[in-house]
Amino acid sequence: MFQLSRRVLARQQGRKVRFSSTTAETTSSSPPAAPPVPAVDKGTRLEQWKRFWTVLYSDYRDVAVDTITSMKTKPKKAAAYLTGIGCVLYAAETNPDARTYYEAMVRAADDAILVSEANLNPATDNRLCLIRQSYNEGTVRCLSLGLFSLIWLANYHQDCGIYPSQCKYLKPGIIGFHKRIIDVGFLGQWWNINWYMKDFDINPNEFSRH
Repeated sequence: MFQLSRRVLARQQGRKVRFSSTTAETTSSSPPAAPPVPAVDKGTRLEQWKRFWTVLYSDYRDVAVDTITSMKTKPKKAAAYLTGIGCVLYAAETNPDARTYYEAMVRAADDAILVSEANLNPATDNRLCLIRQSYNEGTVRCLSLGLFSLIWLANYHQDCGIYPSQCKYLKPGIIGFHKRIIDVGFLGQWWNINWYMKDFDINPNEFSRH
């Protein structure tokens, strides 16, 4: 009995020894800890701003130098680019708006009212009547596209609150939008109303009678 207990005790001690050796091997095989990363000195806020503007100036300077060099090597291409950019800027600067169209309509109406009804061009009279009626109804809209503007007619006044004027499915679509355009503004002029006012004091029906 005493010998049996000694054997059991020896087995338990052997297991403990083996477990402790395994633990020691596992502990010794673990990777070493990573060294701490040193902190990067970013400098003061003033130094950061100075560094930012220095890099930005350097980039723009390189772009300017490359552009001037390219213009010297290819002058025709550079002239074409500069002309195109100038035309685009001029068109954007002189793009008319809704106020200038209303002023053009008022000037056209003032010129037309000085002509007798017998000598007034019917096409001009009909166009001016349409524009005045549209302004009275509040359906005149101006759409600016940067380089040019469009005057088009809506179905209802912008302050109208009935259902057809508010429902997005009943608003004018893109397919038939060109039929609603009554004038085009480009380079500081409204070309359609100027075309109608070209011969506003000449009635072609008077010549057909004679």
